[in-house]
Amino acid sequence: MTRPASIHRALQAGWSLLAALALSVASIGTAAAQSAAQSDSPPTPPPTQPESSVDVYAEFKRLFDAREHAAAVEAGRKVVALTEQEQSQGTETLQVALMNLGLAQQLAGDYLAAEQSYLRAIALIEAAGRITSPRLARAQAGLATAYYSARRYDLAAPALDRAVALSRRSEGLFNEDQLPLLAKQADALTQLGQLEQALQARRYAVRLVERKHGQRSLRFAQELESLGRWYSVVAAYEASRSTLLKSLRTVEELEGPGSIDLVGPLTALADNAQRWLFDPVARAQAAGEEERRTMFHDSSAMPGLPGLSPSTIAAEGLRWLERAAELASAGPEPSPPLVAAVRTQLGDWFQARLELDRARPHYLQAWHAATQAAPAGGRPLQEQIFGAPALLQYRPVDGWDRYAQRPADEAERRHVELELTVDAQGRVQDVKVVSDAGDARFAARTVESIEAARYRPRFSDGEPVATSGVRFMQPVFVLLGEVEEQTPPPPEPAAGQGTG
Repeated sequence: MTRPASIHRALQAGWSLLAALALSVASIGTAAAQSAAQSDSPPTPPPTQPESSVDVYAEFKRLFDAREHAAAVEAGRKVVALTEQEQSQGTETLQVALMNLGLAQQLAGDYLAAEQSYLRAIALIEAAGRITSPRLARAQAGLATAYYSARRYDLAAPALDRAVALSRRSEGLFNEDQLPLLAKQADALTQLGQLEQALQARRYAVRLVERKHGQRSLRFAQELESLGRWYSVVAAYEASRSTLLKSLRTVEELEGPGSIDLVGPLTALADNAQRWLFDPVARAQAAGEEERRTMFHDSSAMPGLPGLSPSTIAAEGLRWLERAAELASAGPEPSPPLVAAVRTQLGDWFQARLELDRARPHYLQAWHAATQAAPAGGRPLQEQIFGAPALLQYRPVDGWDRYAQRPADEAERRHVELELTVDAQGRVQDVKVVSDAGDARFAARTVESIEAARYRPRFSDGEPVATSGVRFMQPVFVLLGEVEEQTPPPPEPAAGQGTG
């Protein structure tokens, strides 16, 4: 969870980022292609003539542009092999061929192969003494993105740090090409529990956009939205709300209350409210604050920052989401992907509360809108949204990240892996432990948590259906050699606290 509208741009951001990493380079063998075009020979060589890297590259690019990535990988390998035969090993043409191959491999999901291609390209560039070359920055960015896509966050974080440093060295401290890298860096660090470093990356991105575009700009409002969404992910709900409200007001001042660009901050505010409401720690704090006010009958008796009650948070969240839905559907030609995204979020709002009758009409509107949208990434939009169950509400097991800050030789990240069924109402059934990460007690607590979770069910022909074989993974950092001693006992539930 890039836009003519905020959500619409998010649907297309992945392709734009990856295409910018490597395929902006010059075509291989330009001089040879020009020479062939000026001759009297036919444009297609006879079957007996060996293939050239230029010919194979043209086929590679055709397949890549058609997003037939698996086939493009095979053509890319041929380009590399022919380039090695035709030219010396250290040429810039070979560097480019390896980078293009790495990108195709990454998009085809072969991350290990992509890693090897990028590493080889980086070694060739460095051996040529081009350590300040923009190509080295792009190759390092490709490697980092491959690690990130494979969820190898321990490798992605330092690789992204180097990619950002190389980008600044070659293109300047405040070049905007580093923004997608900063977003991935922040996310990788967040996954590793390194929140202070992640916040630094996020703040640098805001500073960069402010310097380039100014605070009174749509681009600055969009970056504030990105920061606000991150605050929400790390449970900084008050900070998220204030940041997103600033984004919302900036867009309103620039474009008016009917702007389609308001959909982004509005849906982000609603998402923050949803997370806030289902966070057991935040709920317990809100309950304690209410108890204190009731006990003293005077909120001024114990001064402190004012809080928001759960009812206020819920009312705000639903109001923001309904306004976003109205804006998305306004105008003579609403964007089907945007309508589908907002209606899905509205359905999820009610589904997470098991208000199934209120969720279903919004899911149906999302389904019909998705059927009108062009395929994105080679898959129909309705399949992307409704083709598999989507986890909406889950309470992570307490203590899963308590050793996240330990050095790599003391603790490692593992995963409890479960297999389960999600029924047509989005409830979890028939949970089985596939891997307990070496800690049976932690795995048992993970089973208890997932049994209380809520999913958006899979849909078939516009109807919710049960789905078996759903996989779920709960990360856990364990001390090496001390697995059985690392898990703390489960905490006692707070008074009045449910499982969500």
